[in-house]
Amino acid sequence: MNTHTSSAAVETTAVPAWLAEVMARPPVNPVPRVRRTAPLATDLDMGALLRFKSLMAQERQPVQVARMCFDRDYAYERIATAHASAHDPLRRLALELFQTYHVRDLVTSVGAAGA
Repeated sequence: MNTHTSSAAVETTAVPAWLAEVMARPPVNPVPRVRRTAPLATDLDMGALLRFKSLMAQERQPVQVARMCFDRDYAYERIATAHASAHDPLRRLALELFQTYHVRDLVTSVGAAGA
């Protein structure tokens, strides 16, 4: 039994120096982490949205809760309409919802910039 390993066998299994150098370098364009851009319904307080829908119905203004969760422009338009109302509780709720949406937008933009 031959226990001596030839140098030719070692060279064929070893990584060539040029390849080891390439593998040691960081990637030129690392793959960015994917971040969702559409908010999930769980990001919002459903109770607040349902109250909002009810108060808006009293003002004869329809609100689609599902669309409020996923359509940013629609949500801001409905919030602006509510804030222009003369009904104080609706205006306060509109301000609360605006702040929630605004914070979510900031978090999303910071997350997208950091990815």
